[in-house]
Amino acid sequence: MGNLIHIRGTRIYIEELGQSNEEALLYLHGGPGASCIDFTYHQAQVLSSCIRVIAIDQRGVLRSDPIQEGDPFGIQDIIEDCEEIRKTLGIERWSVLGHSFGGYMALLYAHQYPNSVKKVIYEAPMFDSTLSMTSLFRFALPLFEQENQADYFQECQKYIHGTYSSSELWNAWLQIGNQLGDKRDYVYFHGIDPLEYNKIFDNPEVTEELLNRSYIHGRRLQEEGAFFESLLPLLPSIQQPSLLLSGKYDPVCCEEQTRAFKDLTPNRRIILFEGSGHFPRIEEREKYTSELLKFISE
Repeated sequence: MGNLIHIRGTRIYIEELGQSNEEALLYLHGGPGASCIDFTYHQAQVLSSCIRVIAIDQRGVLRSDPIQEGDPFGIQDIIEDCEEIRKTLGIERWSVLGHSFGGYMALLYAHQYPNSVKKVIYEAPMFDSTLSMTSLFRFALPLFEQENQADYFQECQKYIHGTYSSSELWNAWLQIGNQLGDKRDYVYFHGIDPLEYNKIFDNPEVTEELLNRSYIHGRRLQEEGAFFESLLPLLPSIQQPSLLLSGKYDPVCCEEQTRAFKDLTPNRRIILFEGSGHFPRIEEREKYTSELLKFISE
């Protein structure tokens, strides 16, 4: 069980595992608004035998206090929350692990607070939402073909080959991806059945009211629009040791972004998960734990 701690005018949900004298790791979830539930379900438990793990529901997400109408909120609030949590917990420097949109946040945090971040780990990150969204449409094509949904197959082709803003692609994917129904999850997974993953959230404590908090968090970030800006130009500025955990079948961190990470990041390493899509920590658990601990302990 976690705790709510007062940070910058709100309460943030935090789970701490492991000993306080160990290497510290902050986990930043994706979404936006996905929560840290699927990380604490397994990986945080295993990792905490060797390191101190701090996992949070970001401001306004699920078990953290909701964002009220009229409250100021944007990307920078998440970064400042991370830094304030570090100070509150008395951690001099920590490593940061971000998944998907959380990888975007990890890069920004490491860029803005280099003296606070020891190492950066990106799991299937989204550095450039235009590239990620275009890739998602590509991955959806065979599923629409299998379902004989020719109209949506053509819609995907339109967005793959057309000229659209990141915001337009994002909103288009929200609409078109939902047309796949239960099949939509197969865009993101390769190594396991999505139903296995979804069972993690089959929890009576995850109420509609809490899920609505996450929706508001995501909607407010989309309205702000800051995360539609590509962070690929910032990669050369990240001097900390950086690890990319890449699923071979991941639709989000596509080949173009992986190549940019390899070419632009000064002190980097890439680990490929041959049997994974967007969730290597779930799809190849043992390898994920081993590679992450090896990197942090070096």
